[in-house]
Parts: sequence; C-alpha cells; structure tokens
Amino acid sequence: MQIKRKTNKTQESSDSRGRKRNRDTSTEKVKMEDDDFIEQDCHIDIPKSLKDILLEDWENITKENLVVQLPAKITVTDILSRYSQYNEINGNDEILEQAIQGLKLYFNHTLGTMLLYRSERNQFEELQSYGKEWADLYGGEHLLRLFVELPVLLNQTNVDFETLEILKSTFMDILIFIQDNEKEFFVKDYQTNRD
Repeated sequence: MQIKRKTNKTQESSDSRGRKRNRDTSTEKVKMEDDDFIEQDCHIDIPKSLKDILLEDWENITKENLVVQLPAKITVTDILSRYSQYNEINGNDEILEQAIQGLKLYFNHTLGTMLLYRSERNQFEELQSYGKEWADLYGGEHLLRLFVELPVLLNQTNVDFETLEILKSTFMDILIFIQDNEKEFFVKDYQTNRD
C-alpha cells in the first residue's frame, strides 16, 4: 500500500534548502498495517471567542493574582453531560459517549500536572479534601485548557487514523457547543488568590 505523506509548511521550506526538518509538533507518524507510515495532524481549532476567554483567564491568574472560584457553579461534568443530552436529540451513539468519557478521564488525570498555573496549586491542594473527581469541582476555563493540550495528548496515544479523525470531529463539536453556551458556562467568577 502506497500512502503519500502530507507535506507541511516546515518541510516545504526546508526541502528547498536540501534538508528535511520535522519540527511540527502537531503531527505524528502513524504505523499502518503494512509498515508504511503517514503523518497524522492532531490540530484542534479553538474558536476565537474561546481563545479570548483563555487569554482573559491567563491575565486574571498571572497578572491580577486571581483564581477561579471553586467548586465551579457549572463543572466540567455538567458541561459534558449537557453536551451528551444535546446529542441525544441529534442521535447519540456509543462512540460519542466513549469520547466524552475519555475527555473526562483525561481531565481528571492531567489537571494537576498539565492544566494548572503555579499560583493555582494551593487551591488545588485544598480541594483534595472534597474527595470528588476534579471534573466535579472545576469548570469551563480549565476544560478549555485541556483542549489546548489535547493535540499533545493525542499524539501520545496509539490510535488509528480513522479513530483520531472521529475524536477530532467530536472535540470540535464539543467546542462549538461550549461556544454556543459560553455566557452560561463562563461566569467569570474569580477571587483573590490567598497565596
């Protein structure tokens, strides 16, 4: 089986100088059944209005010394449950539910290591006494941070191209759902950091 590689801009510019570079971190070589490789793009486009929320969140935390008030009024679990209910109207399926559960699992496992700013660590430590999953305490701002990290996380998985495309499509649909409901999901409820 012959599979043509997708050429990215980095490769094109370096090919013209006679050297190949592969520095595009949003792609990964995927092994096919007959030992051919293709490059897989794991890029997820975050809508501009959600990027603006992420930027405002960053400024509040790093420049204004604020933290999101937790537990969140609308949690990650709430957002994903509402998305699931929304999709039941549109014909929900098992793959969608697995993607949602996988997203929640990623959130719970990566919050403490990838999704927090240094100034949020004390708040995180205090919340451990609640004995709940992180997705039941944190809200939309932290979920958006996960979407920023998802390409890196997906590059570390061993999924086939078709599954990856389904996941990316589902994640993009979730982002559009979040964007459509952003006034409800992002209440901009910050408090002074007690560090």
